Amino acid sequence: MKKNTWMAKFLQAILLIGLTLTYGLSHAEEQLALSNKIESVDFSTLPGGRVAVHIKTTSPLANAPAGFTLNSPARIALDFPGVANGLAKNIIQVDQGSLKSIMLAQAKERTRMVLNLSKNVGYSSTVNGNDVTIMLQANEASANVGVETKFAEAAIGQQQYSINNVDFARGKNGEGRIIVDLSNASAGINIKQTGKTIVVDFINTDVPANLQRRLNVTNFNTPVIYVDTMKQGKNGRMIIEPKGNWEQSAYQADKKFIIDVRQVVDDPNKLVRGAKPGYAGEKLSLNFQNIEVRSVLQVIADFTGLNIITSDTVTGNLTLRLKDVPWDQALDIIVQSKGLSMRKTGNVILIAPAEEVAAKEKQMLEASLQIDDLEPVRTEVFTLKYMKAESLKNILSDPKQKILSKRGSAVLDPRTNTVFVQDTSKYLEQVQAIINKVDIAVKQVMIESRLVIADDKYSKALGARFGVTQTGTPGRAASTISGTLGNRPTASTATTLTQGTHNGSIQTALTGGAVTTSSDGLPDLASNLPVANAFGSFAYSLFHLPAGLLLNFELTAMEADGRGKVVSSPRVTTANQHKAKIAQGTEIPYLEASSSGAATVSFKPAVLSLEVTPQITPDDKIIMQLDVKKDRVGQVFNGVPSIETQNINTLVLVGNGETAVLGGIFEQTERNDVEKVPFFGDLPIMGNLFKRKTTLNNKTELLIFITPKIMNDSLTLQ
Repeated sequence: MKKNTWMAKFLQAILLIGLTLTYGLSHAEEQLALSNKIESVDFSTLPGGRVAVHIKTTSPLANAPAGFTLNSPARIALDFPGVANGLAKNIIQVDQGSLKSIMLAQAKERTRMVLNLSKNVGYSSTVNGNDVTIMLQANEASANVGVETKFAEAAIGQQQYSINNVDFARGKNGEGRIIVDLSNASAGINIKQTGKTIVVDFINTDVPANLQRRLNVTNFNTPVIYVDTMKQGKNGRMIIEPKGNWEQSAYQADKKFIIDVRQVVDDPNKLVRGAKPGYAGEKLSLNFQNIEVRSVLQVIADFTGLNIITSDTVTGNLTLRLKDVPWDQALDIIVQSKGLSMRKTGNVILIAPAEEVAAKEKQMLEASLQIDDLEPVRTEVFTLKYMKAESLKNILSDPKQKILSKRGSAVLDPRTNTVFVQDTSKYLEQVQAIINKVDIAVKQVMIESRLVIADDKYSKALGARFGVTQTGTPGRAASTISGTLGNRPTASTATTLTQGTHNGSIQTALTGGAVTTSSDGLPDLASNLPVANAFGSFAYSLFHLPAGLLLNFELTAMEADGRGKVVSSPRVTTANQHKAKIAQGTEIPYLEASSSGAATVSFKPAVLSLEVTPQITPDDKIIMQLDVKKDRVGQVFNGVPSIETQNINTLVLVGNGETAVLGGIFEQTERNDVEKVPFFGDLPIMGNLFKRKTTLNNKTELLIFITPKIMNDSLTLQ
């Protein structure tokens, strides 16, 4: 018995000496490379349960050692850059107050000191020449107070830096990411956890007035609620307030300092707390020949600070050689190699043969089923805030997947929106958990749609009327030429040229004192191709007295250029995943014959409508099922009006507050029409008197825009 105990202690001592975090150089080579060393480590107990750890180095340190804490197991890690381990040992047993032991491990150009604790406590560090003092507090509640990590040492001097911008984003895995843009990458940064908040101090760093604010980032659906940025004397300070269980990590890339806050989902079967998959324990090296399994488990228990309960049926020896393996992976290897199984609850691990563990779990399950059949039921009243009581009752009483036990029941009171559930305590807790998830306020979405119809219309027409008329007996040579510009020629604008002698009444006799135009309805026109609704005309009448001939011709022209834009903007607000519709327009009545022969009045709607069903995604984007329609009255056929419609039906994904173009319709009409008299219309120059030209160029474009905006709890836009 004594021999076995001595052997176990000897192997344990060998294991503890061999615990290292290797990074390349051997321990001896690193000691030769570094002149500053840890010469001694002493400890003392102070009143109030505090513990002081005194560390003496060869040369003074420029700053106190940077450190971080671990909650499970409770540890404090301190890094001494440029310092070697000058002690002849790596493990120092303390067992005073909350301090159990001290471990030293050298890696490259630094030495890490790990303080193994019995509980989480706060600490402070001071430097006085060659002496470094680590003061451990006694109160467990102050475990996260004053624990500061010097992320980046401030540069020597009093140079002033500044924060250029503070931004927040949601990471790919749902983490909250705070991004700080610094004016210089050399700014000193200290990080510490105070209570349930993260405090980041930027040494000698100014914060502009526009950045001294609070960022409310609740709607990003990350563990972070608020980010406060302020000025603290000569320094800048940032306070980050997360929620739930979380862990943080920080890194710097040039002038960007980034903090990630991740949600931690505690797995009772996971040995090491953390969000990363796989093994996350500290690395160790093991080298044993034919050692008892129980002794190896005891060594791992001493290293991790966990309570390991080993069944009496665990026996046998093993040979083990592991190099730089996480301790949780080493434990898993040992358990699997010997056909064992482990169950973790809190900081207690039970290890036993797999058959024994399975038998115990089966026995516990059978006991649980018996408890469900025998445990007394009680009635719980759940008053709902946002969801309907009938909806919750349908969830609880779903026959395909019942949430309640076979003895449970649910009754609702629609008047007070209350559900009465009767079941055992375990199932009532499940009902409460479901209500906490589903009985929440539904987010509102305002959807604004814009239909823009732009048209550009241009038309031009040129026509002519031409004719020769025999007016009477030929006489002396005389000619009358008259011309007008405008819509209607008048006698006051006529010009008369007379050759020979006449009594001056010829013009009046022939034309009535006015030039004859197309509006006078001349019967003997050789060519009659005027422009309809012409805006201007140019008419001539030429009379030759000896021949008794009257020559009439008229030029008519019209040119129109019009541009217009019609903007329709329906908007509607609705709850998440609820259909909403808004419409505005008119219903057109018309007579319709019935089967009996009587005429009845029917209606056709011509409306502008927006129908939408929004769905908000976890990253605050909106998926929308859209039906946008714009109708107007068209032509009437047999007394029944037609409806000209413009419609789009689609499914789109749009960011909050962003505008998307759903679609567009572009129409362009180009026409060049020529109407002419055969042969004469083809004559050069004179042919224009025998033809009518019409040019048409119309453009119409329809664009549909959609802009969704998420509204917060106060019904204001985010």
